[in-house]
Amino acid sequence: MKILLTALLLVAPFANAMNAVMYQPQLRDITVTDAQWQSVLSKLKGQGIDTLVLQWSRYDDAFRDGKSRAWLEQKAQLTAANGMKLVIGLAADGRFFERQKQPLPALENYLNRLRANDVAVAKRWVDVLGEKSITGWYISSELDDLRWRDPKMQQAALSWLSKTRLSLAGVADKPVAVSSFFAGNMTPDSYRKWVTTISHSGVKVWVQDGAGTQMLTDAERALYLKVPSAGNVIELFRQDKQAKTFKATPAPAAYQQKWLATPVPPGQDRVYFSLRYMNAARGVLAI
Repeated sequence: MKILLTALLLVAPFANAMNAVMYQPQLRDITVTDAQWQSVLSKLKGQGIDTLVLQWSRYDDAFRDGKSRAWLEQKAQLTAANGMKLVIGLAADGRFFERQKQPLPALENYLNRLRANDVAVAKRWVDVLGEKSITGWYISSELDDLRWRDPKMQQAALSWLSKTRLSLAGVADKPVAVSSFFAGNMTPDSYRKWVTTISHSGVKVWVQDGAGTQMLTDAERALYLKVPSAGNVIELFRQDKQAKTFKATPAPAAYQQKWLATPVPPGQDRVYFSLRYMNAARGVLAI
């Protein structure tokens, strides 16, 4: 009963679930025309997708200014004009997983810098889109089950997320989300407690389902996916485990279609990762 109550408390503030797809902007995408983008949006809407989540809108110096930023802002404006909701991913640090290993005092300073960057990016988007065209914010830093096992680290994350949510509310008071993933470094029960802890920040936690990375078996993943959360990220790729750098192919079409045909659970968000691997983007976004 206690676990059920906790789950309801975590879900209740975000009862309007979304059926979303995450788009990971790459500089190579800036050759995509407005007509091509509108075609992609039309196909997504035909599949019942109602929200586009930008995984980030700045990645180190990419999309920070100039032609690339103007391109991404134009595509976001087109998305809103086509009647889809927008969750804006903020500033991503390409060295986040390395820098999160710093000793606690240095880590806390680093997290403060991340928050400042996110707020600066959010202010720009309010100027570009207007507050009404923004459905939510997405913190691009993903939280794993390795670095954050220590209770002190978990409290540092909780503080960072709580402060970031409040800072973003000062820009535009919208729901804030972050994602987390597991690889068997915590027990399922410890992972449930970890997700519950960061949920107390008021930030929605989307748990990645791990189907694409294939780090765990389906039975093992199922244990972790029982954790109460605001929703799940459904991985629509299959990673090549033999490749030295990240390389993946789209999940089978039948697998993707099965998910697209499955209703979103009440009070839960579903976020497909990612647009690049979906049929709607075939021939438009290179893998």
